[in-house]
Amino acid sequence: MCGRYIFYDEENKRLQALIEKAKDRLPYDRFSSVSLYEVFPSQNAFAAVYIPQKKTVETIVMKWGYPGYRGNTVINARSETAFSSSFFHDSRPCVLPATGYYEWSKEKNRYLFFTDEKPFYLGGICRRIDKEICFVILTEPAAEHQLAIHDRQPVLFNYEDAKKWCASLHPTSLLENSIQYRSFVKA
Repeated sequence: MCGRYIFYDEENKRLQALIEKAKDRLPYDRFSSVSLYEVFPSQNAFAAVYIPQKKTVETIVMKWGYPGYRGNTVINARSETAFSSSFFHDSRPCVLPATGYYEWSKEKNRYLFFTDEKPFYLGGICRRIDKEICFVILTEPAAEHQLAIHDRQPVLFNYEDAKKWCASLHPTSLLENSIQYRSFVKA
C-alpha cells in the first residue's frame, strides 16, 4: 500500500515556493538528499510537523520508513491501530505534501491516484530514530472506487485539515476529515 508517491509535478506553485525556500535555507548536501519528484521508501522527503516550542507547523526533511524487525523497513501504518500499537508508541502526527500516489493491482498494474486538491497531504506519523526523523504513511480502508485496485489507501488531507492533524493532541479524532473523493489513471 502506497509504496511510492509524487511530491512535485512541476505545476504546483505552493510546492515550488517550498522548494525554493528550502534551497535557500538548507545546506547543499541536505537539500540535494531530498527526493523532489517520485518518492520511494528510505528516501528523504519534505514533511510538515508541529513544533510545540514555536507553536507552528514547519516543513522539515524526514526519511521514509521506520526500522522494523529482522531488518525490514516499515513504511505504512494502519490508522485504526497505529496510536495503540507499542511499535508506534512515541510517534506524533505529520503530513507529507504530494500531488499523487501509486497503487498496484493484484495483476501488477500500476495506477496513479490524485485529487482536485493540489497539493494534498498524506497523513503520517513520525519520530526521531538515532540521528534522523523518520515517518510512515497512515492508511485507511480504500474508498469504494479504489477497492478494485487495492483494499487500503493513504489517509489524505487538504491544507487546513493537514495543519490541524499536525497540531492535534488527539489525532485519531481528525481521521474522518480525510479526503474521500479521488481520481486515478493507469500509469
